[in-house]
Amino acid sequence: MGSLDSFTSGRVAGDGYLKPAKRNLPDLVVTEPTLQRAASVLLKLANCLREMSGRISIACGESGFTRKALGDEEGRLKRSVFETNIWAPARPTIVFICEAGIGLTVYEATVEKEMVYIDGAYLPVKEAKELKPGLWDRKTKTFYRRSTQRVASKRLCLRAYSPYGRVDWARTWTEDKVSLLKQLDGIVLALVEQAKILGPQIAEADRQAAEERKRWDAERAIATARYERSLIIQAREESLRNLLKIIDKWSADRKLQDFFDYIATRSVDMNGDVRAELLAKVHEAKKLLTSTDSVEALMSWVSPPPQPSE
Repeated sequence: MGSLDSFTSGRVAGDGYLKPAKRNLPDLVVTEPTLQRAASVLLKLANCLREMSGRISIACGESGFTRKALGDEEGRLKRSVFETNIWAPARPTIVFICEAGIGLTVYEATVEKEMVYIDGAYLPVKEAKELKPGLWDRKTKTFYRRSTQRVASKRLCLRAYSPYGRVDWARTWTEDKVSLLKQLDGIVLALVEQAKILGPQIAEADRQAAEERKRWDAERAIATARYERSLIIQAREESLRNLLKIIDKWSADRKLQDFFDYIATRSVDMNGDVRAELLAKVHEAKKLLTSTDSVEALMSWVSPPPQPSE
């Protein structure tokens, strides 16, 4: 109850719903007129559950729980098209019963009502007529266009849901005829019964999650092994290509050397000037055709990794 000041000291949406800046607060999505009563519902529900060894954790800091976001909630919380951003706490409000957690949200339902736009705000037609009766003067034929809007109804709803990602369940109690405070006995019994059902469902979900994790780990191990094998095969193929390049270069250099040796042998029978000119050209040709040492090339070659196992 001491956290209610954080609700009223924050912002207010155009349709009156509170939007506090602080987010570690009870899960109350309401307007200021119903704030105190909504907090009383949570407080009295906590007292009832405490007698049954249950407990409510406001802004639950325990891990593994997810707040179920509010949607239209079957039309009960459908808001104006101009109000799409609903405040939400950073952490869920959880009730723990028999080691099972159940999420709780108290929200104020909306209702369709005829409204008029006056002085920058939508007002109910009845309230606008009381505030400015002269606006509907038949003599001046002043006309204000009416539109149907969704507005807060001051009727509270309590939504209980499964905060476990793998278990889907939700139930909502409304103040259609009776207030939530008068429904607390039935709500407590229903939550206790649901906790007994959720327990085995959570255990089964955890078992399935463990199996999926195990299967995922096995598939990942196989994929990793295949990837590593492909890297080894690629490395061996690259090493083979580089080795063949060294051999091809050596073969080309060998042919050139054989060619120059042949020219030198033929030059023996030539006269001095012609032979000198020929050998000079051989010398220039050898300078032009630079070649790497085959032994050095082989020493710089990267040998392949071992053949991968089948």
